[in-house]
Amino acid sequence: MADAERMAAVLTALPEEYEAVRSHLVRPETRAHRLGTLVEVGELPGCPWPVAIAECGEGGRTAAALTERIASWLEPEALFFVGIAGGLKDELALGDVVVAAKVHAYGGGKATSDGFLARPESMRPAHALEQAARSALRRGTSRWTDRVITGPPAPTAVPKVHFRPLASGDVLLNSAECALREQLHHTYNDAVAIEMESAGFAHAAHLADCPHLAIRGISDRADGTKYDTDRQGYQERAAAHAAAAVMAVITEFARHRPAATRSAPAAPASARTPSSDVRVADALEAFTGMAGLEFRRQVLAMVEDRLALEHPLGIPEQTVARDHLVLIARALRQSREPSSARRALYEVMADLRPNEQALVRLREVLGL
Repeated sequence: MADAERMAAVLTALPEEYEAVRSHLVRPETRAHRLGTLVEVGELPGCPWPVAIAECGEGGRTAAALTERIASWLEPEALFFVGIAGGLKDELALGDVVVAAKVHAYGGGKATSDGFLARPESMRPAHALEQAARSALRRGTSRWTDRVITGPPAPTAVPKVHFRPLASGDVLLNSAECALREQLHHTYNDAVAIEMESAGFAHAAHLADCPHLAIRGISDRADGTKYDTDRQGYQERAAAHAAAAVMAVITEFARHRPAATRSAPAAPASARTPSSDVRVADALEAFTGMAGLEFRRQVLAMVEDRLALEHPLGIPEQTVARDHLVLIARALRQSREPSSARRALYEVMADLRPNEQALVRLREVLGL
C-alpha cells in the first residue's frame, strides 16, 4: 500500500454507511486489534495514503470508545465520521451533504424547578481539514460528485454542500413537535442537522490530538417521515453522497499535508528518526523465511515471550512483509524499554537463524 506510515481513518455507525465508504477502496485488507476491533485498510485511487474504515454501531459512547482505540492503534493523520443525518432546516434537500463546521453536544445541562438549563458544549474541526473540505467540495470547481456511486433513488439535482453545525446526542429524533425539537430550536438554532455519534467522536478525537471532521448526508427531515424516506432508499443515497464527499476531502488533505505534523513526546534523536525503523526492517528482511507471515508471527511471539509481556503488542499484520516489519520495528522502538526490546529481537533471530550473515547487519542497526 502507498505510504504505509500515513493513513486516514473513517468511522461509520451503520452497515449502509460502511458499505458506501468501502465501495471506494481498492484491495481492502482486514486488520485486527488485540482486543478484537476489526478495520479494513484499502487503497483510494488518486490518494497517496491508504484509508482505514470501521463500523462502530450507533451511539455516541460507542463512537467515542472506537475513535480513541483507532487513534491510538493506527495513529491516522486524520479521523472522519461519515454517514447519514436528519435535516432540521427547510433549505436542506434530501441527499444534501453537511460538513460539520461545529458539533453541538446537546445533551448537557441542569434540571431545575425552573426547567432544563442547557450547558452547551461545541467542538470545531481542525482548520486544515475544514480548508481541505472547502477546497475539495467547492461549487463550480469541484468534481467530487463524479465519485458518487449511484443507487436508489436517482437524484433529481446535484447535492449541495453545507458547511454548518450539527447537533449530536443519543436520541433518534423523528418528530416535528417534541421537547427536544424545541430545545434545539431555542438553544442550538444554528444546527442544520441532527445525528447520534459525532459528539462522542469529536470529543475522543480531540483528546487524542488527532484532526477530525464529521460529514453527513441528509436522509430524512427528523419530522416523523423518516421511515417513509428510509423505505424509498434515501439512507443509501445520503450515505453514498457523504462517502463520495469524504473521499474527495481525504485526497485533498493528503496532497497538502506536510510530512511531520503530529506532536509527539520528546525522545532520543535515534528514536525520533523514522529511517531507523526502515533500517531495522531492511535488516530483518534479509533473513531466510521472513517473507512468510507465519515466520514473522513466530518471531514476534518469541520476542513478546522473551520480554515477558502479559499482552501482545497489538501490531497489525500485513501481508506485505516489508510493511509488517516496519510496524514491528516501530512498536519495539516505542515500547517501554526499547533497549531490552532490541536485545530481545536480536537474541530471537540468533536462536532461529544462528548461521546467517544477516545477523551481523541486524546487530549493527540495533546498536548492540
